[in-house]
Amino acid sequence: MSKVLTIAAREFRHTVLTKAFFIGSVVVPIALILVAMAAEVFLKPTIPPLKGPIAVIGGNAELVESIEAALAPPPVPDSNALAKAVQTQGLTDDVLNDVVQNASAQKMQTERPDTSGLTVKPVPKDQLEKIKTGIREGTWVAAMAIEPGTLKPDAPGGGRASLWFAPKAPPSHMDLLKSALRQGVVDTRLVHMGMSPSAVRAAIDRPSVSTMRIGTKGDERSESDLTRYVVPIGFMILMWMVTFTGGNYLLMSTIEEKSTKVMEVLLSAASPTQLLTGKIVGFAAVSGVMLSMYLIVAVLLLSLFAAIDLVSIRDLLVAGGFFIVAYLMIAAIMAGIGAAVSDITEAQSLMGPAMMILILPMLLMTVVTEAPNGNVAVVTSLIPPISPFIMVLRIAASPEPMPILEALAMLAWSGICAAGMIWAAGRIFRIGVLMQGKPPTPWELLKWIKYR
Repeated sequence: MSKVLTIAAREFRHTVLTKAFFIGSVVVPIALILVAMAAEVFLKPTIPPLKGPIAVIGGNAELVESIEAALAPPPVPDSNALAKAVQTQGLTDDVLNDVVQNASAQKMQTERPDTSGLTVKPVPKDQLEKIKTGIREGTWVAAMAIEPGTLKPDAPGGGRASLWFAPKAPPSHMDLLKSALRQGVVDTRLVHMGMSPSAVRAAIDRPSVSTMRIGTKGDERSESDLTRYVVPIGFMILMWMVTFTGGNYLLMSTIEEKSTKVMEVLLSAASPTQLLTGKIVGFAAVSGVMLSMYLIVAVLLLSLFAAIDLVSIRDLLVAGGFFIVAYLMIAAIMAGIGAAVSDITEAQSLMGPAMMILILPMLLMTVVTEAPNGNVAVVTSLIPPISPFIMVLRIAASPEPMPILEALAMLAWSGICAAGMIWAAGRIFRIGVLMQGKPPTPWELLKWIKYR
């Protein structure tokens, strides 16, 4: 046991206490956050304001008023009120909808040109050529010409209109003016029909709906897309990334020590089983450090948005057990591949079939989150090595807490499968760790497992 712990401590120190690990696990995430913040500031498009008169030809007073209303600057969203609502009420359905609408309004505010200096003027048709000259010279912003009959409610084909822009007008200006013209025509038709455009828009505005799931015991729980999709998929992707990264460290370490003949020195002091066990335990600690760092960030974000109650402590503990099992399965695969090959190029040929299997949880995310107790979810949660990832999805996406006995039974089954995979990896490791030359085929690996 002391040799296993010594090997594990060596692998942990040689991985964690390096500049590469610090840069990849600490500096890179921070750098990505800083880059995202800088991109928000420096890559934001600079949209010039719209200033000057716009000519409307062939319209009436109602159309001019409607176009002016469509081009009026939108109200500035109150971000402080929403922030206080999130802190006091948490991410309820109503608050979540308000946050989404507020974000959309803020995005529209930044991507929409300033129209406070615009004026809309009706002009006769014979002035069109003169106005076009003014558009080229910059004295007019644009000209809108409405074809006869377009303002009638029964205009054939929706009617027609023309719009003239300045030579260097950006696309944002053109899109805004086209949208304002269309909205102005529709509003004018509604006025002619005796309807209020604002009342019609208010009538067709879809209401926000609070979804409440009734439990089997009569209890009620608020549910939103955040709890149903984002949290389960986020936890599964986090576990997949961490376990795969830890397994990749194990693969690279095994290949490096084998190719540099260090493996022969290590085997003179420990048995293949002790060496493999120590490596798995050491890199398990590395994966634990990575997972802890990401979980701290996730908990801080959930606390910031008052959404820490989206995940229960019991589910986190059970998910932690499945994380350990998932790592052991991935580590068994990587250790077997690393022992069977001599360099990373040879490893790619064996990694292909393994990756085809390990990518399945990503492909099944939406299916499992939609029906966490459906046939696909139940069957795939029994198949290693994807069973731990599917179970994390099922636990987080289940509308009601999964019975603890069922979760523990699935954890025990995954543990048995992980033990079998580690045993098979140990058989491959014992034979292939000192072999050089042509890498084995998958069928030869099966023979190694059976070899006594």
